[in-house]
Amino acid sequence: MRIMAHHSSLPYAPAAGGVTKEEVLAAQNGWGQALVNIATTYDDKGFDAAKAEAEAVLDGGYGYQIAPVLFKPTLTTGEQVFRTTREGALSYFVGRNPKYPNDGGFALKGWRKWKIENAAIFLNGDTATTTGNVILTDKDGNVTKVDKTWTFLKDENGNLRIMAHHSSLPYAPAPAITNEEVLAAQVGWGKALVNIATIYDKKGFEAAKAEAEAVIDGAYGYNIAPVLFKPTLTTGDQVFRTTREGALSYFVGGNPKYPNDGGFALKGWRKCEIQNAAVLINGNTATTTGNV
Repeated sequence: MRIMAHHSSLPYAPAAGGVTKEEVLAAQNGWGQALVNIATTYDDKGFDAAKAEAEAVLDGGYGYQIAPVLFKPTLTTGEQVFRTTREGALSYFVGRNPKYPNDGGFALKGWRKWKIENAAIFLNGDTATTTGNVILTDKDGNVTKVDKTWTFLKDENGNLRIMAHHSSLPYAPAPAITNEEVLAAQVGWGKALVNIATIYDKKGFEAAKAEAEAVIDGAYGYNIAPVLFKPTLTTGDQVFRTTREGALSYFVGGNPKYPNDGGFALKGWRKCEIQNAAVLINGNTATTTGNV
């Protein structure tokens, strides 16, 4: 007689009841209290004590011992935005980890009060997901409001652990451009052209070039993206000046890459008048057409 099949397992034991709303609210407030505790510990007892407090919070409230946590903090950028490891999360909260040089220690910023404002709570068995705002107040009375989404998992011991945590500052749209701002920018451009010309006449090419560079860096958007610049007096393969170098050459010349440029801004200009045919304002952009 030989055993040809043998299966053995403990009876399935589901998680200790589904997550309740009361448990979710308690976990959220526990997180807020923990943040304040870390901050006050740092102020009262120093960095090492605050770090130990933060480690206890991570081990007791997050689920890094279960799986990677889907943690996107408020103030992280670049290749270190997401903190799916315990080490990365700890660095975000208290800093001083050379692997994360941009971390300043979010939990050390003097927090004294917290408030949770849930927009919605979704309960699904042993998990719960919330979205809403967390409002933090520091010891100087400054208030920070963040958009927050959490997913909690009830572990085998019945404790809620954070398995997903997304935080971001509320979207702040750029204020709409006004007609007055457009007119001021146009007048500023005209004055800048005259300034370059007069500086060239009085102080020479190098001073005029420096002024032109300051104008381009201060008023044009080459540091944001290619600028759709089609100057008045360009031809051939070099009509469009989408780069800073090309724009500078058009205004002051002297660049062998652009042999036809004579330096438009150096032509002795003394006055500039703007005559708009129309100004179209669209949110944070404005387009004008007319005569200069």
